[in-house]
Amino acid sequence: MTKSKLLWWSGVVLLALSVHTNWASPLAAWLFAVPLLLFTAPRGLPKVLGALAIGTTVWLAATSLLFVPAALLAFGALTVLQWLAFVAHKLLSPRLPGFLGTLVFPATLAGAEYLFALVIRFGDYGALGSTQHANLPLLQLASVTGVYGITFLMGWFASTAVWAWETRNARRFVVYGLVLAAVFAAGAARLTFFAPTEKSVRVAAVSPSHTADERSGDALSTMDIEYWRAAEVATAEPGAIRAAFAPVTDDLLEQTRTQARAGAKIVLWPETHARVLERDHRELLDSAAVIARETGAYVNLAYAMYTGEAPNIRNLSTMITPAGEIAWTYDKSRPTPMEPMTPGPGEVPTVDTPYGRIAGVICYDADFPHLMRQAADKGADLLLVPANDWAGFSELHAEKAVFRDIEYGYSMLRNSSHGLSTATDAQGRVLASTDWFRTDQQTLVANLPLQPRTSTVYSTVGDVFAWLCLAGAAALALTALRRSPATEAAHATR
Repeated sequence: MTKSKLLWWSGVVLLALSVHTNWASPLAAWLFAVPLLLFTAPRGLPKVLGALAIGTTVWLAATSLLFVPAALLAFGALTVLQWLAFVAHKLLSPRLPGFLGTLVFPATLAGAEYLFALVIRFGDYGALGSTQHANLPLLQLASVTGVYGITFLMGWFASTAVWAWETRNARRFVVYGLVLAAVFAAGAARLTFFAPTEKSVRVAAVSPSHTADERSGDALSTMDIEYWRAAEVATAEPGAIRAAFAPVTDDLLEQTRTQARAGAKIVLWPETHARVLERDHRELLDSAAVIARETGAYVNLAYAMYTGEAPNIRNLSTMITPAGEIAWTYDKSRPTPMEPMTPGPGEVPTVDTPYGRIAGVICYDADFPHLMRQAADKGADLLLVPANDWAGFSELHAEKAVFRDIEYGYSMLRNSSHGLSTATDAQGRVLASTDWFRTDQQTLVANLPLQPRTSTVYSTVGDVFAWLCLAGAAALALTALRRSPATEAAHATR
């Protein structure tokens, strides 16, 4: 195997291991770009695009999104945007002094990821930095730069490694090493000296048993109806549909009562696992209100409600206070491409409680940093996120959500059907987790820090760092293109 082929295949293998899946390797994510940046074979850049396309295909296949047209188009666009970072490095870095040349790749890569979130509006998926979700000292950088600062550091490592290799000079890592050490030191200091208070509130995330889930599914199958075919559900015989939904809703109500009596002050349901006809909606809320009044708990229901008007379904979250009153009814703001429903108005609700100000969104909403900024702007101390995932998506979705805590400084309780449920503090510590696929009845109980929201630099300045990356990439390109051939030759000689 030639050197070029070895570099290309090394990049492909490392990339397949580094894309953020349930089995991703955080170390591979730091390394994959090195062989692809060193790859200089004829038609090298098109082959690098091919390698990135393979990595995207692996990710889409691993997450069961390979045959979702909207996902194919969106992540095809992301692949091209990320490829531009390799193009920029190849064409511009040789025209710049060594140190400046190392900044082209990370600035363009982080800027490309931000453009994807800004323009394509598919959330912040594909961000290289999200692969480092378990590295707490490094993750604290997100409180200043968002996830894009971590992507920049990872990309800068790759371009610096290439510079050191090409010049056979390990001292090229000195500046980068100092910056990386400073980031880790600051992150460790934040974790150590600004840890959340010892005061806490007991929370519970409840789900129905697998038995109740199967009984409900079997009842619908007997009628030859699937719950996602909303029009069929809405027009079917109401009594039969009500009986089919009852095993899950009854189980959730009982679990809510059990956990609230055991001391949980906040109880959260998972997204759309409970289902109700519009005509039975009031009855469901009244049943939950009785439990809330009896136990003094805040009960956040999450459910699908079937209506008589197209698209015949709403994805809802309803917060009920200990007084039995409705604090909010929230429609999901960002339905996924697989959800044929009308988006809500995009206004994140909050309620003041003895345990701080609580905000709520639903699942995919939390993948949009701009939407989650609303909760921070409204002073939320705790974010509740009912969710519904699937096997290929179960862990990575919960792992991505950690970034919202660090960016905006609030704790989070995320309850996922068919996925990983987590309770995390404002610095990204996972205090408790449960996996739907590894237990008969997924119930998460945790004590979350009880303190005012921690203000962060990111919550104040927003995506300034990402914009600086875009501006820096443009400035570096202009500088490189304006350099004369004589200057380039002199630089090459040095």
